Amino acid sequence: MISSKKKYLTMAILSAISSMSFMASVSAEDVTDSKLENYDLENVVIEEKAEEQTYDDKYIRTGGDVDIITSEDIEKHHYTSVADAIKRLSGVEVQDVGYKAFEYGYSNYQASVTINGDSRVLILIDGKRISNEANSSVSSEHNKSQIFALIPPENIDRIEVIKGASAMAYGSDATGGVINIITKKGEYNSSSLDVGFGSWGKQKYTISNSGKNDKLSWMVSYSKDKRDDMKYVDREYKENRTYYNSGYDEDNTFLKLDYDFDENQSLELMHTYKNTFGYYPIMAPDYSSKLALDEAISSGIFNPINNGYDKLSQDDPAWNRYHRWWYVFNKGSFTKNRTSNYDVKYIFNHDDGIDNYIRIFNNENRYYMDRNRPKFTDYTQLDYKQYSWTKDQAKGINFRWGKKLDDTNILYTGLDFTNSIFSEHSYASYYPNTGVFKHGTISSIERDTWNAFIQDKMQFNKLTITPGLRYNYYGKNKGYSISSSDKYTDYDTDSYSRLTMGLFTNYAIDDNQNIYASWSQVYNAPYAPDIAKAANELEAEKGNAYTLGYNGQIGKSSFGANYTLTKFDNTFGAFSVPSETDPELFESKTTNIASDIQSIGFNYGYKFDDNWSANLAYSHAKISIDKKMNTSSSASYEDLRNNLHYNNKYTVSINYDKDKFNTGLDAILYTGMDDKYFSNNSFLVLDWHANYEIDENLTAYILVNNLTNECYETKAVAKEGIGALPMEGRNFMVGLNYTF
Repeated sequence: MISSKKKYLTMAILSAISSMSFMASVSAEDVTDSKLENYDLENVVIEEKAEEQTYDDKYIRTGGDVDIITSEDIEKHHYTSVADAIKRLSGVEVQDVGYKAFEYGYSNYQASVTINGDSRVLILIDGKRISNEANSSVSSEHNKSQIFALIPPENIDRIEVIKGASAMAYGSDATGGVINIITKKGEYNSSSLDVGFGSWGKQKYTISNSGKNDKLSWMVSYSKDKRDDMKYVDREYKENRTYYNSGYDEDNTFLKLDYDFDENQSLELMHTYKNTFGYYPIMAPDYSSKLALDEAISSGIFNPINNGYDKLSQDDPAWNRYHRWWYVFNKGSFTKNRTSNYDVKYIFNHDDGIDNYIRIFNNENRYYMDRNRPKFTDYTQLDYKQYSWTKDQAKGINFRWGKKLDDTNILYTGLDFTNSIFSEHSYASYYPNTGVFKHGTISSIERDTWNAFIQDKMQFNKLTITPGLRYNYYGKNKGYSISSSDKYTDYDTDSYSRLTMGLFTNYAIDDNQNIYASWSQVYNAPYAPDIAKAANELEAEKGNAYTLGYNGQIGKSSFGANYTLTKFDNTFGAFSVPSETDPELFESKTTNIASDIQSIGFNYGYKFDDNWSANLAYSHAKISIDKKMNTSSSASYEDLRNNLHYNNKYTVSINYDKDKFNTGLDAILYTGMDDKYFSNNSFLVLDWHANYEIDENLTAYILVNNLTNECYETKAVAKEGIGALPMEGRNFMVGLNYTF
């Protein structure tokens, strides 16, 4: 339960806000030429649509629930990542583990994101898909990109978070939604230096330069972000504990060059590079069981060799006691992740503002893990080391062509080709006492994909309709896998293809109110790892996605509501069955299952005057699964859906901005957690930021996260017990930004 002190604080905040009759903003999707005042309500922006519609607003999307995080928002809040920026948005669920290291493709111990309860989230950078169609699987919860390994926030012009299926241009697999990251472009000569210091040895440096000279513009930056071991609040004793082996060191570079040949033709070159070194703690220890564990081992009640934890019931106290502490002594374990992306984009025509272009790209991601494994009999001593090497690469071409046929009709089409390559050597083992090295699982997969779409955005007075078609072709998986026991698995598979349809509508009740609705077919092909371990023939994911919503503005108030339903006839599910070689052990299988995902969201905000604004939002998602469809009677259904997350999220923010000073308080209330896995069934987290403009070139800032030092988690793993992945305790950062 939330402590009395925090309850009083919560009530005080909510009472103050409610007395001011505020409403939370939703980013209105108005496709008419009506003008709306430009309100910046925390993360969500209602734009002056007549002049400042986004590119996607005008030509790609019709209606929908969309939030826009501007570069001004990013600068005020000093977000550390894209995930940090979007986690406060309604309907967006970011589950974090509190540290930067991760096991590649293993979703339990890394950050993940869902929108409207669906992990099928498409991530774009300037409209380019950041994905690899050869290495995803159901075990990675359909997250096709490391959201924390994306472009640093200081290079972002805006982030458009699109909830639910909203256009054929985005794809038939983006049922949860789209995170479209738009990068900055050099428009005037300027340089800046940002230096920040904070808790646990936190250091952050960013230097950038942008400019424009005749037809050439540029944007270049370098940033470093590093931190020592963080602290968190222990769930049992409510004491501040050090999260040993959780520090990191990260470098980013960004380069973007644009050359305008004339008003219709331009060439763009962009390169992003990110190198992250993160110590890998895996999870936090359970201090409440340390003494009992030591006693159980010393007395012989629990013998790790004869009672290996994999053969114990997870309800057995010895299981969690040993398992949690065995993992803790990974001192020196670390992961490295290097992302290097290039793309060249040639815009050959601007048709009434529509960019017609060809883009060639090459995205490459390399990963390395060095992990220490303690002995079963003495978890303070090293038994062996594990290593993993991974490389994934996606290269291809995008073509986009659009034309404004008349004032009420916009035709837009595109063609994409991607060659995805994935290679991995996972969990190789080295035993220092004997000098023996054993290879792990060696995998190599390659796949080509083609996608083509066409849509026609038509406006009939107040009604806008956008029908569309999309052809999806997933080529054959080509590759193999060799297990640590030299078992060979052929990854060669058949190809998958399907034509899908969609219809997206928006009705303008008046200049300030809109109703939107959409329907689209879902299609997503299985990946080689899923096919290889399928319990039976694995079909592609198919289904239908529906959205219904309303947004509007009356005076100083803005408000919105939305409902989404995605019905899968056969999505992918994982379940466990007894192993053929050892019935006491289990192995994972993949199958098709029926599933429904429903979500609701509400936004209500108010702008009091030129200085004060506030907003409130609520979101909830529910997943229903037909567990018996195409599964065996002996299957365990625990892995069909990981329900170890919060079910409701409430967000409140109050913002003040006047002259040289601005500040804001953000509150997130998570509820509906299962206290068998989480430290509590609800958590209230408060963040505060403030900026002061010393002069026109120098700004000082401070931010405090987890203001009340809450003990909380946003993610849980069933087998690790309660509070295994705690989030950061109270921490701060102060800094200066100098522009010259």
